[in-house]
Amino acid sequence: MHIAELQTPRHGADVGHLAELHHAEFGGKREFNVKAVIAASYNFMLDKQREQVNCWIAYDVDQPIGYLAATIHRSLYSFRSYAVQEMWYVIPKYRAGRAGIGLLNAFERWAIHNKCERIYAQVEHDDNAALVERILTLLRFLGYKKQGYVAVKETNIKLEDSKDDPGTHRAMGAKQAQV
Repeated sequence: MHIAELQTPRHGADVGHLAELHHAEFGGKREFNVKAVIAASYNFMLDKQREQVNCWIAYDVDQPIGYLAATIHRSLYSFRSYAVQEMWYVIPKYRAGRAGIGLLNAFERWAIHNKCERIYAQVEHDDNAALVERILTLLRFLGYKKQGYVAVKETNIKLEDSKDDPGTHRAMGAKQAQV
């Protein structure tokens, strides 16, 4: 198993494939468009210094088995930054292995390199309490602590043009990602 930073169009396609698996397993009724994921991956590659966004892919030989996408945000209260794991998925067959930890380690190294004051990891599998507890146990073992609660309210707003969701990606990235 090895971890690669998203650098190439193939990496973007691998993240798209993993995101499709992720959505099939946990997406529920959320809208999903693999082209949006690939466009977001393209936008990640535009940040050459990786100062705001990054993504890593775990591979078993050449087979993509997991990914973690993250962002860095500036604090509203200080001149500090914090890192947020936005999406994180490992194929079920590999969850007992080291893929998840390897992805988290890459994320943490990036956050520390960019002088982030805090590193946030999210667990968003509300329909699978056992998996949530396994992930939280792993995160506690790695030094994370549970903090606060995130409340989510769905707005049910639908865009008229479902081909281009500006909340997910920029139009330029969407145009580049047309496959």
